[in-house]
Amino acid sequence: MATLEWSVSHAVFVDEMDDEHAKIVQALCELQTLLAGKASPSDLQRQAETVAARVESHFSHEERLMRAARYSSFGWHKRLHDQARRRVLQLLKHIENGEPDAGPAMVEYLTSWLHDHTRVADMMLGAFLRNHRRGLYKMSFRAGTKPSDACVWVDSRGEKFDPGGSGGSLPR
Repeated sequence: MATLEWSVSHAVFVDEMDDEHAKIVQALCELQTLLAGKASPSDLQRQAETVAARVESHFSHEERLMRAARYSSFGWHKRLHDQARRRVLQLLKHIENGEPDAGPAMVEYLTSWLHDHTRVADMMLGAFLRNHRRGLYKMSFRAGTKPSDACVWVDSRGEKFDPGGSGGSLPR
C-alpha cells in the first residue's frame, strides 16, 4: 500500500489550501494506520467518513475560491473534484458494507489522486489565486505637461487609485 506523507513538494503556496491538503493527508495516514492495526469495522468506517468529510469540505472551499476569483478553469477543475467525490463516496459505501479491500482502496486511490491533483490542477489554481490576491496592478499613460499628470494608476478592476495615498507604497 502506498504511503502519502505531507511535504513542501505538495504545497501550492496558498496557506488555506495547503493546510486543508495536510489535514486530508493526516486523515488518510490515520486510516492507513487503522488498516494496518486490524481495527474494528466501526473504527475504520468512522475514519473513512472523516477522510470523506475532509475531502468534501476541501473541494467545496476550493470551488468557492475559484468562483469568487472567477477562475477560468473552474469547470475543468470542478469536474476533477466531482470524479473524485464519486469514487470516494463509492469506496465509503463499500467500507460501510464491510468489504475488506475497500479501506486500502480508498487510501490507494486518494494517495495517487492527491499526488497528481496537487501537482497540476491545484498548482495552477494556486498560482492564479496568488496573482489574483496581489491585484496585478497596471498603469495607463496619458500626455501631460507636469510630472503629476504623467500617468493614471488603475488597479486590475479598472479603478483609479493614488499610489502615494498610503505612505507612498502601492496597495497589496
